[in-house]
Amino acid sequence: MKNNSHVSPIFPIARRLRRFTNYLMLSAIASLSTMAIASSAIAERREVDIRILVNQDEGFAVMTRKAEILARSAAQRTFDREVLVSDVSVKITAQNPYQDQAAIILQLIVSRSEWASRPDPKVWATYFPMAKTLIGIK
Repeated sequence: MKNNSHVSPIFPIARRLRRFTNYLMLSAIASLSTMAIASSAIAERREVDIRILVNQDEGFAVMTRKAEILARSAAQRTFDREVLVSDVSVKITAQNPYQDQAAIILQLIVSRSEWASRPDPKVWATYFPMAKTLIGIK
């Protein structure tokens, strides 16, 4: 029979504490890995609203072209600045300051991958031709 009188009672406790510490460390690593994967999978959508003033001398076609240029630059700028953004919605509203009326003339909704494959607002935009009469443009 062995004489364990020289073995301190601290060793079994230390062994259990070491197992518990290993368990906590593995749990922490697993949790951090899961959070890193989950955070990269979170889709974030950014909405950009732009208002432009109506110029009666230009006409609706010119104003629509300006809206396309603004939507393109807003979408590109958003994707460039914010790497976590996966979708962008750009709404261009024309406002007639003389009649106190406003209407959406263009809305661009596009994902990062769609925009990377084809950064053309004409492809991804929805146009609202009724805006012409709503804001009183000739």
